[in-house]
Amino acid sequence: MKYYKFGNKNGRYIGSNNKYDVYENTIASKIPENNAIIEKKPYEIYFNYGPSAGGLRESVNFSIVTPGETIRDITVNSHYKRRKIKIINDDINNALLKIERINGFHTASNTVCFLLAIEDALDIDNTGSNDKRIIEIELERIRSNIDVIKGLCESAGFSVPEKQLLYLREKITRIISDTFNHRYFFSANQINNVCGNFNKIRLNGIYDEFYEIYNSLLESKIFMDRIQENGIVNDINSSGPAARASGYKYDARIDSESLTYDNYNIYTMEEGDTFSRFMVRSNEVLASINIINKLLREIGNGKNNTEIKNNSGEGTARIESPQGDIFYYVNIEDNKIKDLSMVSPSYLNIELFKKAVKNNNILTDFFFVWESFGIWVSELEVDFI
Repeated sequence: MKYYKFGNKNGRYIGSNNKYDVYENTIASKIPENNAIIEKKPYEIYFNYGPSAGGLRESVNFSIVTPGETIRDITVNSHYKRRKIKIINDDINNALLKIERINGFHTASNTVCFLLAIEDALDIDNTGSNDKRIIEIELERIRSNIDVIKGLCESAGFSVPEKQLLYLREKITRIISDTFNHRYFFSANQINNVCGNFNKIRLNGIYDEFYEIYNSLLESKIFMDRIQENGIVNDINSSGPAARASGYKYDARIDSESLTYDNYNIYTMEEGDTFSRFMVRSNEVLASINIINKLLREIGNGKNNTEIKNNSGEGTARIESPQGDIFYYVNIEDNKIKDLSMVSPSYLNIELFKKAVKNNNILTDFFFVWESFGIWVSELEVDFI
């Protein structure tokens, strides 16, 4: 493993799963969690929302402790999406098919990170695929961030910009489909190779269309009133847009060597509220377009030659997915998966959401806070067996 080792915590906290706690430089033994039950006071009630309800795209249950309007505390039960994926003893190609389907909306992030860990384990020189992988990750980031902003508009009842953003999200998805022959990057990624016709990517119109919608939302006093000073959280244990919205310059695009970016400038805010997360995501949409346009002038469409030196080894990788740090650890023996572990950014984001939503918020603020973190429950409850 080039960049990680097992040991005591070293570096910032990346997240956890049922096996490991992951830090910036180490994989550590898991710290036991405190799952204390929230006690309600005599004048309070438990208000349950989910696991199946309007406004929820995934099965998740929220139990809110409230005296009637304010949110004093909240528990989040994501176990409805718990899945055991049979992957141990699979060969790499069979395993890749399953990794692609953990969360279709973030297939590029999961498969690229998984393959980077594989390449680390097998000592494969993957520098020739670096820029192509960045392009697909940034395309996924554009679509994902647009989807989060669309959710904020939906929560505010702003149906016109919501539909405009849905249309823009579909345009990005069709660009992905034309380029990689699948709307969600299925079968686009291989060891040290990305299968796609990059000549089909044209984003200049997307930049202008999004910028116009973004400015119109900034000019809406009603929209600004709903997201400013809403869901405030500032926590050193944070990741992705949520961290950068609180002033932390956390970004695997600059502090991880798994996928190498050239002179990326981090955009941050200080307030840590829903508005700040909206601003970070909006500016990252525009930044991602610029990153892709720059790289498109420098790459070709050829396939890289892959020299596999080993058939066994341990490897790790960490990249910046649209929601934050995603991490994979893999142990390979004779080209078979012997151990596999993934840490999703949704682990930290759901903890941040719980802190943010009970920070002087009321029930009608709930949806804005939830949407602003872009949490995917499907990435939280995965066991590889």
